[in-house]
Amino acid sequence: MRLFRHSLYLQTQLCKRYTTDSKSIPEQKEVRELLKNVMDTGPSKRELQHFLKRFGPDIKTTKPTLLSGFEEIKGAPGLKSPKEYVNALLAPSYHQLALTKVEGPFDKPGWQRVGNTLYKLQKLGLSSIVVSDNPNWKSDSSSPNELTKRMLRESMTLVESIEQAGGRARLIYGAVLERSSNAITINLDFIQSALNNNQIPILVPILTENDKQIPIKSNQALLALTQRLASQAVDPKLVPSKILVINKEGGIPNHELPGTAHSLVNVQEEYDDINKAFTQNPSWNQSYPSTIENLEMIRDCLSLLPTTSSAIIVPTTSLPNALITNLVTDKPLYSSSLPRTGRVINQAKTTVLRHGIKINNYTCLQDLDLDRLTSLLEASFQKKVNKSAFYGRLEKVLDGAIIAGDYEGAVIMTSEGTGPHAYLDKFAIAPSSQGIGLTDILWKRMCDSYPELLWRSRMDNGVNKWYFERSNGYLRLKGTNWVLFWHGTEGYKCVQDYATIAKSIPASFE
Repeated sequence: MRLFRHSLYLQTQLCKRYTTDSKSIPEQKEVRELLKNVMDTGPSKRELQHFLKRFGPDIKTTKPTLLSGFEEIKGAPGLKSPKEYVNALLAPSYHQLALTKVEGPFDKPGWQRVGNTLYKLQKLGLSSIVVSDNPNWKSDSSSPNELTKRMLRESMTLVESIEQAGGRARLIYGAVLERSSNAITINLDFIQSALNNNQIPILVPILTENDKQIPIKSNQALLALTQRLASQAVDPKLVPSKILVINKEGGIPNHELPGTAHSLVNVQEEYDDINKAFTQNPSWNQSYPSTIENLEMIRDCLSLLPTTSSAIIVPTTSLPNALITNLVTDKPLYSSSLPRTGRVINQAKTTVLRHGIKINNYTCLQDLDLDRLTSLLEASFQKKVNKSAFYGRLEKVLDGAIIAGDYEGAVIMTSEGTGPHAYLDKFAIAPSSQGIGLTDILWKRMCDSYPELLWRSRMDNGVNKWYFERSNGYLRLKGTNWVLFWHGTEGYKCVQDYATIAKSIPASFE
C-alpha cells in the first residue's frame, strides 16, 4: 500500500484510534476505510497540500498546526490533534461540486460501488448533483408516461445504493427542468436545498412542458445544469469543478494504443482526432456506444467552466479508487507523458478530460512574441533571462517552438552538433497554468515531434525525479553540475555526442 509519506504519523495514530475507540466514532469501520482510500493515493507533498487547501476544514486562525512535532500540513490550521483534524475533514459539507452522470443499469455490486463512491466523495468535500441515465431509455418505445415511471423506478435504485452506503439522497424531477422557448431552464431551489441538507440530489431527466412530463436526454440536462450553475452569482461553490461520468465500459479508447484508454484528453486539440478514430473503427460504436455523445457533452460543458475544471470518465470496476485518486492528486491516474514501452498503461480505463489549450508550432524566431516568451521563462524559472545572449543563440540554432495558448507554456528546441541532434533548451509552464494538465500535454506533443532528443538538468533540481521517469536514459556528467537525459530508443548510441552538447550550451539566465 502506498502511504502518505508526509503524514505517516497521521495514518498510524488515527487508524489506531478509530479501531480501538468505538465511542468516539460510531462509524469507525467507515472512517478507517475512507482514510485508507485517501492514503492509498500516495500523493506528493505538493499534491497533499493542494488537496488540503481545497478540501481541508475551513478554520480561521493565525497559528500553524503541528502534528505532535511532525511536519506541518498546510491547509488545516487551528486543529489541535490528528483526530480533530480528521473529524473536521470528513464533515459532510460540500467544498466543491461535481455534475455526475450515472449510466446504469448495473449489477448489484456495481450499484453498491457507485453509491459508496458518491458518499465517500461527499465526505471528502466533493458533492455531486447526479443525473441518472440508462442508454436503453433512448430506444424505449413505450408512452412518455410509462417511460417516466420506468426512469423514476430505476433512479430510485441509485438513491437506495447511496443510503445503503450511509449517505442521504433525494430524488428530484418535475418542476426542476422546464422548457422556455427553445431552451431548458433550471430551477435550483430543490437542488440547493438538498445540498444544504447534506443530501445528494438525484435529478431524473424529465422535463415539464405544458403541464406534461417529457423525458429528455441526460446530456441535455447536464449541459443545461452547467449553463445555469456557471452563470449564477450566488455561491462560487456551485460552479462545478468536475464533470463525472460513471459507466460500464470506461474511458475513451486510445487509437494510438489499441486495447487501452486515453489517460488525458486535451479536448481542444484531440476532439477531431477521437471522432476520426471512431469513424475508422466502426466496431467502437457498439463497444463504446455513449463515448462520442459524452465527449461532445463534456466539451460543451467545460467550455463554460473555469480552466481549472475537469471531467473524468470511469467504469464502475475502478470505483472508488479512481475517483478518490483523481480528487486528491487532481491528475490522471497514469501520466500520458511517461514512456510507453514496458509499462502497464491505464488498466483502470479511466480518462481525464480538460478543455485544454490550443497548441501552435513555430520554426522562426521572428514569428514568436519575444516579450511574452521572456515573461513566461522568467515566471517559470524565477530567473532573469539574458535576452541578448539567449535570443542571439536561438537565431542560429532554433529548430522549433511549441507554444501553448497565450504563452501559458512553451517548449524551445534547438538543433545541436553534427548529428544534428534535437536539444530541449527550455520547457516552461506559467505558474498560473500549473495543475491543469498542460505539462503532460506539452511533453507528449514534444516527444511526438522529436522522437529522439536530449536535455540537461542541474543535479540538485527538484524536477529530476520527474525527468528520470520520462527519460530513456541519463548520465551524470563528471566535473560538472549537470545530469544529461535523453528520450528515444537510439539515444544510448549517441551518448558521447550528447555529453559534448550538454557541456557546451551556454547559460540562458543572468
